[in-house]
Order: sequence, then C-alpha cells, then structure tokens
Amino acid sequence: MARTDCGAYRLGLGVYALGRLAGAEAAALSAHLRGCPPCRAELAELRDVAELLAHSARTREGAGRGPRTGASRMGLSGACAYGARGPGRSR
Repeated sequence: MARTDCGAYRLGLGVYALGRLAGAEAAALSAHLRGCPPCRAELAELRDVAELLAHSARTREGAGRGPRTGASRMGLSGACAYGARGPGRSR
C-alpha cells in the first residue's frame, strides 16, 4: 500500500488512544490505521502510556487523597505537561 502523509492523523492519535476522538475524525483515523503500520505501532505505544497513567491515577486516588482534576489526576505535573522551559518557568 502506498505511504500517505500521516501528519494530520498522528495529531489525533493521543486523543484516539484515550477513546475521546469522535465522529468523522475517529472514522477517518480508524480507516487510516487499517493501512498504516507505523501509525498502528504508535497508537499501541500511546495506549500503553494511557493505561499506565490511568492506573497511576487510580492508585493515587486510593492512597487517602481526595479526587483530583486536570493534569494532576493524570499524574502529570506542570513541568511534565509543559516541559522545564514552558510557560512560567525561568530560562
């Protein structure tokens, strides 16, 4: 099968891995994945990461802490979410 430009599809892989991509975008990405082994491999890695993050969030919530929201619920710190040089970080 001929190689296509995966750029537009790769942008949605993370959302798709979380099960949050809907409608026509999900259908188009699903069709692309059937013919693109590299994108399928990347999706598998992203699903593994999503599963680890979900497990980490469940473990932390069960450790006597209250419910979390946003990045902290996913086990991500601001530094992780934005990088060490992201908004609000000194250079």
